[in-house]
Amino acid sequence: MGKLTRIVPRSLLPSTHATRRTVIDFADRSGMVYFGYVSQRSDEHHIVRGLTVSTKHVDDHYCIGTYDTYDVMFVERSDVLKSGKRHIWHIMEFDLKASADIPHFFIGSSKHGLGFHELLATKYPTLQAITLGATHEYPASFTSYFSTYVTPAHSVVMERLITPEIAETIADHFKGVVMEVTEQALYLYSEKPHLTADLLDTMLQNGAWLAKQIDQNSRHL
Repeated sequence: MGKLTRIVPRSLLPSTHATRRTVIDFADRSGMVYFGYVSQRSDEHHIVRGLTVSTKHVDDHYCIGTYDTYDVMFVERSDVLKSGKRHIWHIMEFDLKASADIPHFFIGSSKHGLGFHELLATKYPTLQAITLGATHEYPASFTSYFSTYVTPAHSVVMERLITPEIAETIADHFKGVVMEVTEQALYLYSEKPHLTADLLDTMLQNGAWLAKQIDQNSRHL
């Protein structure tokens, strides 16, 4: 990996010194490397993609490392959406190891993540909120809070990846977070106004757990 360079002065970036200190401390205790601001126009780092990637987003507090055998990236991303509202996301990406074809899907809630819903409707109109239960009954703790968005043709495959047991754990431990799964990666998104050490640790630990469940279940597709 090449050396990352700062392209703009930190004073021009939206994040605060407190956020910087929180993320640096997180990187230190989790064995990740902190780079700070990175330009999406540079080819010297892996861009965190997923739902929020755009031609004008700004990435700061970029970290990269390995946790529980998974390659992990973290970034604070800000952007102004078509609605004119500025959003800030804290995103953690886990590179999946599955060799099977994994469908693209999201798990989120109408109770949070307004930027998520705006982007989902704009970028992926073919993904629809589905009613789970084609293969198994799902716990009400999950279905009453979360919605799952996938193309109808892939709904059964998605249920084989996110079983009722996994859904129950998501209901207990992932509230306030949006999940995106692609063939290559799992993304966790938080739009909470304040970034805390507990949130970062939780996203890292829970994300690695969910990535492992998806990889394991993908072997049976």
